[in-house]
Amino acid sequence: MSKITKNKNNVLYFLACIAIFIFLIAIFSYDRATDTRQQQSAYAVTHWTDYKTAFNTKKTVISGTITIDPSVGNVLAFYSVHQNIKFYVGSRLIYEYPVDNNNPLSDSPGYCWNFINLPFNNNDIEMVITSPYPPYLRNIPDIYIGNAFSLPAHIITKDILPFALCIIMLVLGIVLSAYHLFISRNISNTSGKLLKLGIFSIFLSIWSINECSLTTLLLKNNLMTSYLSFLSLMLLAFPFAMFVQTYYEDESRIWKWFCRVDIAQIVICLLLAVTNIADLRETIWATHIMMGILAVIIIAQSYFLVKNGIHSRTIKVHITCIIICVVTLMMDMYGFYSGTWDGNTFGRLGFLTYIIVLGISSARESTSLMKMGQEANVYQTLAYTDQMTSLKNRTCFNVDFARLSEDPTDIAVLDFDLNNLKYVNDTFGHSAGDLYIKSCAKIIAEIFNGIGKCYRVGGDEFVTLIEKASTIDMTHYLAMLESSVDASNRDNKDSKMKMQIAYGYAIYVPDLDKNLEDTYNRADKIMYANKREKKEKQKYER
Repeated sequence: MSKITKNKNNVLYFLACIAIFIFLIAIFSYDRATDTRQQQSAYAVTHWTDYKTAFNTKKTVISGTITIDPSVGNVLAFYSVHQNIKFYVGSRLIYEYPVDNNNPLSDSPGYCWNFINLPFNNNDIEMVITSPYPPYLRNIPDIYIGNAFSLPAHIITKDILPFALCIIMLVLGIVLSAYHLFISRNISNTSGKLLKLGIFSIFLSIWSINECSLTTLLLKNNLMTSYLSFLSLMLLAFPFAMFVQTYYEDESRIWKWFCRVDIAQIVICLLLAVTNIADLRETIWATHIMMGILAVIIIAQSYFLVKNGIHSRTIKVHITCIIICVVTLMMDMYGFYSGTWDGNTFGRLGFLTYIIVLGISSARESTSLMKMGQEANVYQTLAYTDQMTSLKNRTCFNVDFARLSEDPTDIAVLDFDLNNLKYVNDTFGHSAGDLYIKSCAKIIAEIFNGIGKCYRVGGDEFVTLIEKASTIDMTHYLAMLESSVDASNRDNKDSKMKMQIAYGYAIYVPDLDKNLEDTYNRADKIMYANKREKKEKQKYER
């Protein structure tokens, strides 16, 4: 199957999934409406609309008569947003929310589901609504009548789809952030696209979840849902700007200036709230302005980059996703103002599409970079490793020696040379010589790799570089070396092939050494003295 045909099939399958999803939404909405009309079922809920309203500058009064239908129930329910409620039957106050304002930073009672038991078959009711925010005085909530079972069921079915989309969005944000942490362990210099998109997704989902009335019903913490909604919305613009800037690979200063202004706006709004000068609802316009400015910046930078042919495909994908978000938001606005449907389901679906598409795009890029980084690490390991002994090689030694030379304080050099290698090569062959080198290298690595880095810098020459050398009892480790060499020689049945490792140790001393090279030279001289001593001893033993 060709790549083009494969891509067409994937697109068609994706479109089919979207069509099925929209169909299920329609069936779900129809079935929920049908359940509401089934007056004799346990799910029976009626929508009370036969009331009168009176508005003035300080309060809104809703009045009317409710006759209880035993098949439906006598519980009245409605969702209030930043509204104080007093509910009268006749002249008697039977319900009040809040009884006392427990909000330390505002006069707002937050979001609340209100449930009121109606005491009579015929109830002359009067509901008085006040609010610290004048726009909310004219927000008349939908009022439902049902029972203790049907009303929660109605609220859940009404909000379950947008709530589920929010949860998916939250999970995606967590997954993207976690994937970034996984990738960053394998790539030293990541762009952070996934993390920024993940943080944006998490804040967007938190804001969106708290805009669902179902969240208030489940959490039963009216102030928490209200503050979470404001704070998450306030924090949205920054990670979104950072993501777009990184996604575009745009180094324009305008992104940094926007982020600085946005942080300043957040700090000022929080200070105003804490000092009770203006609460978060009263300063939400500042957040809306920052979002409007960000939208203008994105459009302007997109146009500029596309016009100059920079990342045109990447930007076109991003603009397409933004258009999807705008279209779905407009669908929600139409549904809200026309009364066709409630909620922000399509808008949430649009943003979910945005996060999925750009998340997949960013994840593919990060995965590709991770594979390239892993390959580079493999090549670097091969370039820095001696193939015969698996120790670090001369190239790695030069790099590390140059780095440590910048500040040689408390650095030690341990120099090794293998005696008798020429004799072994000439007498037993180069295979035996290779085995001799490997055996000596194994002993050096086993003893000294724990306190420093071991290198093979020549045919029979080895070096160990040790940091924080003053904390190490080198006499102990050199004694271990002698002991290991003696043990290996005792185990070797061929007495003619005796292992012998000469060594010299020196630690950097400012009064003696101008640099680490001088320390190395001192260790080398000590090693050659040890080499001569061992050879003289070997002659005497023969």
